[in-house]
Amino acid sequence: MTDAADPVLETRSYVRRVLAAARRGVDRGEVEEAVYDNGGLSGRYLMMTVISAAIAVLGLMLSSPAVVIGAMLVSPMMGPIVALGFSLALLDWGRLKQSLTCLVVGMAVALTVAILLTLLSPLKEPTSEILARTRPNFFDLLIAVFSGVAGAYAVIRQRGETIIGVAIATALMPPVATVGFGIGTGDLSISVGAFYLFMTNLVAIALAATLTAGFYGFRPRLSERPSPWRGIAVLAVFVLLSIPLMISLRAIGLESQATAETRTAVADIFAGADARVTLLDARSEGKGVTVSTLVSTRKLVPDAQAQLQDRLSAALHTPVTATLDQIVVADPQAASRAVQASTGSNPDPTATLRTRLSDAVPFATDAVMVDAEGRRAIVLLRPDAGLDLASAYALEAGLRARFEGVDVWVTPPVQELSAVALGDAEARATAVWALARWRASPALRFCRPSPGLEGAPDAAQAFRAQLAAAGVSIGNEDGPACQRGDENLVRLDLG
Repeated sequence: MTDAADPVLETRSYVRRVLAAARRGVDRGEVEEAVYDNGGLSGRYLMMTVISAAIAVLGLMLSSPAVVIGAMLVSPMMGPIVALGFSLALLDWGRLKQSLTCLVVGMAVALTVAILLTLLSPLKEPTSEILARTRPNFFDLLIAVFSGVAGAYAVIRQRGETIIGVAIATALMPPVATVGFGIGTGDLSISVGAFYLFMTNLVAIALAATLTAGFYGFRPRLSERPSPWRGIAVLAVFVLLSIPLMISLRAIGLESQATAETRTAVADIFAGADARVTLLDARSEGKGVTVSTLVSTRKLVPDAQAQLQDRLSAALHTPVTATLDQIVVADPQAASRAVQASTGSNPDPTATLRTRLSDAVPFATDAVMVDAEGRRAIVLLRPDAGLDLASAYALEAGLRARFEGVDVWVTPPVQELSAVALGDAEARATAVWALARWRASPALRFCRPSPGLEGAPDAAQAFRAQLAAAGVSIGNEDGPACQRGDENLVRLDLG
């Protein structure tokens, strides 16, 4: 029995020696004094919070990583976070209340600064730096955990506090500024996502600091022996935080896989047609994936969307909703300038949106115009763009799907549109769209429907209603004369 117990005793003895070596040279009293001196509410803390929050929100709106890093350098949030972790390790409720008060006040000040600057700023378009902080995932949790460990270690060993403060500020100040930007612009989806990231990081950093403090022997005065329940409770919190973040990470991974599979599937479906993916957007929604793509090709493939749907469902093993629009062009190689969101810094969100739209349209354009709010854009196609009306109509639909929230108008060059088949709903819709984009007031003449066309009078009435809904005014209903073979057509004169 003694022999069987020896390995256990040796293991415990080895662990004790490791812990003793790690804790050697740590002055608990001095460390606690330093922690709580830096973790309290003070005028310096409030001033540095204001400065840090202002720099952070401006850097986010400018989409400038360098400016955001500057905000991290002056952020004072390391102090109260580490103090919160030590308070939990020591079960010092007075210090815990002090740390929480400091954090709540600091967060309120940072939010106020971010909201005010957002309201005063003309930059209201979410940048890549902002959007990157609205979808937290499991990797963000790991970053926060290591930041908390590093922060507590730096304080205990009294080395590198400034650099570790940057690591902690990385996880805290930019998300708070992003929450303020979302509130200031009225975009609650941005605020909710960034707030979830902030709370995840806050809890993870504090609990990581608690575990690190416990490892170095910081525990309640009345209980100098280790208490396993605290470690178990901390790990349980980490597990609870990990569940939604793992789900978010899976969604991001699924979108990436769907994008890659869509490109592969399009290459196979349009083999020999010299096709190119012009626009592609994949989003994980609920338990499934929604994929929207626009393909430029020399030859239409009738069942391309159905093939894409089947391919993606088989490859992703999850419900898929696929939409595939096709544009017939003379030179699909031009579509190699497929949509890629601009990641460079640009001080003007309107210019950023205009650049992204220009990159998204692989055809000759006369101009790409965006309004001051970035809510509406007009793309003027040149006559040599090589698109017929149906293809230009599909291009507009693809751009609207890609640039969600932007009212994109694609205006094709004025071209012949002398007659529309009443029985063809798609042709009627395309004609109405073109007339609206040209701001035309056509003269119409509905040619005598043949007896074989059912519902022709209803189709004529529907055409009138579509024109009215699109804001197209009819010049008169005495357009070009009907000729032999014009039955079931509406003749147009654009003037």
